[in-house]
Amino acid sequence: MRGFDGNKIWCHLSLKSNDKHTNREIRLSEPAKIGSFMELVPFVARIANHNPDFSLFYRGQPKEYLLKSGATSSYPSIFRSPGNRLTESKLKSRFKLLDDLSKQLINKLETLEIEGIDKLKKFQELQWSLLQHYKVCDTPLLDITHSLRVAASFALNGSSKDGIIYIYALPHPQGTITYSTEDELLNVRLLSASPFEALRPHFQEGYLVGTFPKRIDRKQSSHDVAVRLIAKIQINIHTFWDNNFKAIPEDALYPANDRIHDACKDLKTKNGL
Repeated sequence: MRGFDGNKIWCHLSLKSNDKHTNREIRLSEPAKIGSFMELVPFVARIANHNPDFSLFYRGQPKEYLLKSGATSSYPSIFRSPGNRLTESKLKSRFKLLDDLSKQLINKLETLEIEGIDKLKKFQELQWSLLQHYKVCDTPLLDITHSLRVAASFALNGSSKDGIIYIYALPHPQGTITYSTEDELLNVRLLSASPFEALRPHFQEGYLVGTFPKRIDRKQSSHDVAVRLIAKIQINIHTFWDNNFKAIPEDALYPANDRIHDACKDLKTKNGL
C-alpha cells in the first residue's frame, strides 16, 4: 500500500493553522479532542471538504496502537505480533491457515445452501473479508466503516475511557472490490460482497482495506494502513453521546439470527480457534 509520497495533507492538525502536514507528522501527533457527536460531524466534514480527491473511511478503537517510534499503527491482524518479531515462517503459517479456512468457508456455505455466494466463490479477497469481519482468523484486511456513528460506537461501547477514531483517505470506491494499482491497495464493500443472510455487515456499514497485490514473504511498512491516515480524534467517554445522538448498542452491531455468524463460529470450533 502506498501512502502520499511525502505530499502534505489537510488533516486534523490543519483546523487550527490551516497548514498541511505529512503523513508522518499526522501519525506522530496528538489526536484532536472532540466532546460530542454533534461537534464531530462538522469537524470531519471540514476535513472531507479539503480532501475531495479521496473518500474518507473510519475506524473506532478503545485506544491507540503505536510503533516504537510513537507513530500510529494500523496493521491488519495477520501482520501483528505485539512484543515479538514476526518471522517469515510464522507469517507463511498464518497465510496457510487463511487459505485452508477460505476453502472451508465456501464448503460450509454451500452445504448450508446459502443464497448468493457466486461472487464470493470467485474472489479470495471476499472470502478473507467474511473471515476477518466475523473474527474467524487473522487476515491481511483491516475493518473500517463509512459510518462515523458506527466507528464512535466501537470506540466507546463497553469502555470506561475516551476512545479513538482514525480517519483514512482512500480512493473513491468502484464496485464490490476496488483495486487501485496506483495506490497498491484494495477496498472491499462488504455489503455487496456478503450473502444477504450476513446481517452484521449491513448494520456496521462495513468495508475492509488491505495491500494489493498481496505480499506474504515478510511484514512490510507498506502493509500498515496508517500510511493512509489523515486524522485521529479522541472522543470523550462522558459527554460524546446525548439524547439526540446515541451509541449503536452492541446487540445491533452484532445482531442475533445471523446464519453467516453461526457458520463462521462452527469453523472456529472445528479448527480449535
